[in-house]
Amino acid sequence: MKTRRKLLKDLMILLLSSVTALLVSCRGPGCERLRVSYFDVSRPLPVMSCGLATEHDLVRFLLETNPQAHVSEVSAIAQHYIEESLIEGVNHDIAFCQMCVETNFLRFTGDVDRRQNNFAGIGATGGVPGDSFESVQIGIRAQIQHLKAYASRRRLRLRLVDPRFGKVRRGSARHVEDLSGRWATDPDYGAKIREKLRSLTKWIYEADDLAEEPHNKRNLAG
Repeated sequence: MKTRRKLLKDLMILLLSSVTALLVSCRGPGCERLRVSYFDVSRPLPVMSCGLATEHDLVRFLLETNPQAHVSEVSAIAQHYIEESLIEGVNHDIAFCQMCVETNFLRFTGDVDRRQNNFAGIGATGGVPGDSFESVQIGIRAQIQHLKAYASRRRLRLRLVDPRFGKVRRGSARHVEDLSGRWATDPDYGAKIREKLRSLTKWIYEADDLAEEPHNKRNLAG
């Protein structure tokens, strides 16, 4: 019985994700309506598209995996991702999930130190820590600009802060899947980001279900 209920719930989540992807409205300049479900791996996912998650969704998604993270810090980071992505027309869900892949959900267990404000491994290769940025917001802006360099030929709307923007062949990775072998040498890099996106979408709708239970008092701080 539980298995059947779980199957029905998963199907409903898939349906809701598809409908949301089709109906979501876009306010940002150059932001294109997302027409591909995060669950539909048969279709490439465009980087230049509208994200679906709210700031609260992103915060809860990250804290579910890394409950040791500080809520205020994660909230500020999530807000930066939404705002910076909206300006350049990049999908903030993709950028945020890429950050989760690169930093291990803000644990920074790889070559990059958290003090570098480098959330996407920009310039980091094989033991080399990569570039550093003056603030969290500028580090996130550099990531968004780097994504736009790969995914589009459109001009930037804000001052250039990505030190490697000019080294990218513009428009060479328009979809998440195309980032494999370009942004990172890992052939599964794009697939890992898409896996995080599927988890994010599913968690969003599961969180909505929990919100309807009056006795559920989940504490974001853990």
